[in-house]
Amino acid sequence: MAINIKTLFKQKIEKVRKSLNNKDIKCDAFFVSNLQNIWYLTNFSASFAYLLITKTTVILISDSRYSVSAQKLCNELGIIYKEYSSDKKFWNKINERIKESIKERREEIENIRLGIEASDLNLIQFKKLKEQFINNINLIETENIIEQIRIQKTKEEIKILKKSAEIGDLCLQKVVDNFRENISEKELAWIFEKTAREEYKTSGLSFDVIVAFGDNSASPHHESSDKKLEKNMPILIDCGVKYQNYCSDLTRCFWFGEKTGENYKNWESVYETVKKAQKIGIEKMKINNFIAESEKSARKYFELNNIDSNKYFGHSFGHGVGIDIHELPNVSAKNLTEKYQANMVITAEPGLYFSDNSQKINFGIRIEDLLYISEETGCAKYLSSFKK
Repeated sequence: MAINIKTLFKQKIEKVRKSLNNKDIKCDAFFVSNLQNIWYLTNFSASFAYLLITKTTVILISDSRYSVSAQKLCNELGIIYKEYSSDKKFWNKINERIKESIKERREEIENIRLGIEASDLNLIQFKKLKEQFINNINLIETENIIEQIRIQKTKEEIKILKKSAEIGDLCLQKVVDNFRENISEKELAWIFEKTAREEYKTSGLSFDVIVAFGDNSASPHHESSDKKLEKNMPILIDCGVKYQNYCSDLTRCFWFGEKTGENYKNWESVYETVKKAQKIGIEKMKINNFIAESEKSARKYFELNNIDSNKYFGHSFGHGVGIDIHELPNVSAKNLTEKYQANMVITAEPGLYFSDNSQKINFGIRIEDLLYISEETGCAKYLSSFKK
């Protein structure tokens, strides 16, 4: 049976409150400013919104543009809605609202500890908060309170992410079907986006599609250009769609032309090396394994093949994916303390990038898949299925 929106909301809020009660934080209230986190908790989408969470109350704050939808949602969730405009008195109103909420619970309203999302508020917002609250509220800078909760997806979230990955696979196939001489990187990128929006009715892309021909593929975050496709040229495509606000992420490499000759053989050799390194890293993606082991094992394989991974593999093995294209956890050799947990959704994307002619031809290879850690098997299972 599907969990209704109010029950799911309550479960998430209780997780937040539990985190706020941590001995290292101990906050009376939490001021949520990250719009993606607000959507995650409430399903409320707006360009101007805040969420105030106390021990007993939840208040959604927005302006008149969203009042109808916000009030309807708050009625469904059983929480309070406050319409405030972003004028000079805004932070004063927030201050008063926090004091009112805390006073519901206790007489003393001095020395209130208000948690804020330190990495989200800009300097101007932070200064306004400090100016307004300095006399009666202590601002507690927190990091990743909600992001840590977002790490482990629900079964419903994993279903949505799988659908997002399936659509991404289909859109990429449409791009591949349009490979031809003299088509540009930008044209292929547009085919992907047009297919996603028009044929599959997605809300958009996870990020701007990367299509890279030839030596452009040696740049991991190349911006699709007017470069034309020629015969006997490598292609790298990194793409993803947003479906029901959840992202997919997929990278595939192709050889356009005759699969003969030294250039192709060099490219194929590197391709197979990256493919094997990805497989080795994915095998480490098991519940209670240290996350760092995926990247460490992939880099070790590169070194065994006489490839300097520090020089030619310049990014991490992967990252979490959800309502943001880059979420926690960091699937990196530097992440020495975290372990894989059930229902994490992560990418596996090792790559090698040669721009020094060390492989006789300048190119890059990256192979990326979207996976989740299965609660049943304890191992990583694929959400993406595009052939590689």
